[in-house]
Amino acid sequence: MRRPLTVLTASVPEDPVLDTALSSAVLEGVVLGGPPVLRLWAPGPGVSFGRLDRLLPGFPTAVGTARAAGFAAVMRVGGGRTAAAHEGALVFGLAAPVAEDTTRRFETMAGVLRRTLARVGVDAQRGELPGEYCPGAWSLHAGGVKLAGLAQRVRLRAAWTEGLLLVQGSDRVRDVLVPVHKALGLSWEPRTVGAAEDIVPGVTWQDAAQALRAELATRYELLDADIAPSTLAFARSLRERHDAVVQAERPPADKAGGTRRARGG
Repeated sequence: MRRPLTVLTASVPEDPVLDTALSSAVLEGVVLGGPPVLRLWAPGPGVSFGRLDRLLPGFPTAVGTARAAGFAAVMRVGGGRTAAAHEGALVFGLAAPVAEDTTRRFETMAGVLRRTLARVGVDAQRGELPGEYCPGAWSLHAGGVKLAGLAQRVRLRAAWTEGLLLVQGSDRVRDVLVPVHKALGLSWEPRTVGAAEDIVPGVTWQDAAQALRAELATRYELLDADIAPSTLAFARSLRERHDAVVQAERPPADKAGGTRRARGG
């Protein structure tokens, strides 16, 4: 019997910072005892920075560089390093009570992503691609380019497991990540940026979204819902936490980590 899973597809693409804060608000709802929730959306143009990026001397410059290129500067919910997304990216995140360990959640979501890509004709492999942006063992790649990455944020009673699959427009991501990485002083190989359409010409965001829903439907009963006004209001109260412009103006408060654990790549 499939378990019920609430699915939220609404987003705030005109404000990627608030859109990210919305994911935080959804996670907090599960921390407080709510049922599992999946977000699935196409983001507005944004460069997401991780906590380790914020510790680098070039972070303020990188934030300004992203914004000058027309991308919002966002502090991500999960772990990992600098990444970029736009309307051609399929982003999804699952907020669920902690029932498995971190590795198992990564394994499960990587399997979902790999089978989703197979549904649109992409034979992807899991593992870190040498020189990739936001490097991690849970990246998915094909044809020598990174297509997707996973990240997590683990709280005491709930976890957020997020995936970013670039479906279209790899050139836009590459063009913004080159100067942003330069500002941060991070070395990488720009040619590793890729999108599903680079492997299977003609594949669209809608194709990938339908494939992901079909894959999730093998495990869950998907229940589409609207974002509650209270959740959106809570997201607005969290917005500053995810605004990289604001964070760039403040010294990092915690270099040791604290109780929240984040991993990704």
